[in-house]
Amino acid sequence: MAPIGRLPAAVALGTLFNPLNSSMIAVALAHIEAEFHVGIAAVTWLAGGFYLAGILVPPVMGTLADRLGPRLVFCAGLVTMAVTGVLAALAPSYPALVAIRLLQAFGSCATMPAGMAIVQAVMPGENGRPPPRVIATISMVLTASAAAGPVLGGFLVSLWGWRAIFLVNVPLAAVALTAALRWLPKVRVDGAKQPLLPRLRPGLLATCGQFALVNVVFYAAFFVVPLWAQRSAGLPAHIAGLLVLPMAGLAIVMTPVAVALAARLGMRTVLVASAALLLAGSCLVPAVGPVWLVLVAAGLLGVASALSQFGLNSLVFVHADRSETGVAVGFFQSSRYVGAATASTLLGVLFDGGGMGRSGWTMAGVSAVVLVGGTLLPVRRPAPAATGGDRSGP
Repeated sequence: MAPIGRLPAAVALGTLFNPLNSSMIAVALAHIEAEFHVGIAAVTWLAGGFYLAGILVPPVMGTLADRLGPRLVFCAGLVTMAVTGVLAALAPSYPALVAIRLLQAFGSCATMPAGMAIVQAVMPGENGRPPPRVIATISMVLTASAAAGPVLGGFLVSLWGWRAIFLVNVPLAAVALTAALRWLPKVRVDGAKQPLLPRLRPGLLATCGQFALVNVVFYAAFFVVPLWAQRSAGLPAHIAGLLVLPMAGLAIVMTPVAVALAARLGMRTVLVASAALLLAGSCLVPAVGPVWLVLVAAGLLGVASALSQFGLNSLVFVHADRSETGVAVGFFQSSRYVGAATASTLLGVLFDGGGMGRSGWTMAGVSAVVLVGGTLLPVRRPAPAATGGDRSGP
């Protein structure tokens, strides 16, 4: 077995595919529409279909990981990414591309629940949580890959065309698969003993619901700020996109701070602080006019994202049964896309073209609910019913 320190690196390499491919497609849609002449409404299915799969598929992949073994499912996901990368680049028609894109979503949704199931089995920590630095590392990779998607996609499309954004998955998957085969251990599972339907604890469902609400606010900002910048402030597209970079950048930089804050003051403090920052940033959005105020709001939302991503990701392992870690992480991953899909749906109703007032106050209202949830969400594993004394769990 490889040194234990390489295990998080292998998992992180595998988990970058989902956020990378969900954001990279944005810069290629216009080029795909022009080549296949399908119209903007039809071409958005390449993004919308991926989001829909992001809601439905992760729990299925997590269940398979718990039944068949997480290492097998993790590697199968990477193979799927490589194969679909080639097939998408060779797609002869738009319907074929959509079908391949949906298959790609299955591969990208497999690695996160399977990888975290391996981490939980090999590196269990205090109160059922893996070591905080492991969760922080994977959280930073998820955020960085989502932020890098449009930049990498724009570079590839400008040099080699839209097909390059699919082909880039082939070498990335090859590197990730090599690391997985060398560094990920086999985890013994007993699929025969797994129930047909997972037993989701109330604390886990509450954690996933909280994460969905956080992502409603976060994705609403990602969508509405560039729209406002182009339509109201008259900024070019490449400058408008830069306005949301503080959210992604600070979400990466502040993750180690979240780890330290949890160690010193506890997970409750992390949750409440993240919700308070989310509310503060959202309340600034309706007042936006000067560009510097947009940057301040984006910065507050970025710090809030770092704290909430780390805190809520940690709580998944607190409230999940260890034999069902894969499906628990799958549901958590789905909740991100529930939030993203909700935000994109609300955007058409709330964005008024001249300002961000309605969008901002809606974000603030959701953030207030998140703040209440942060004060109530259980942060420890429930005490065993038989003894009532041990609150840390196995």
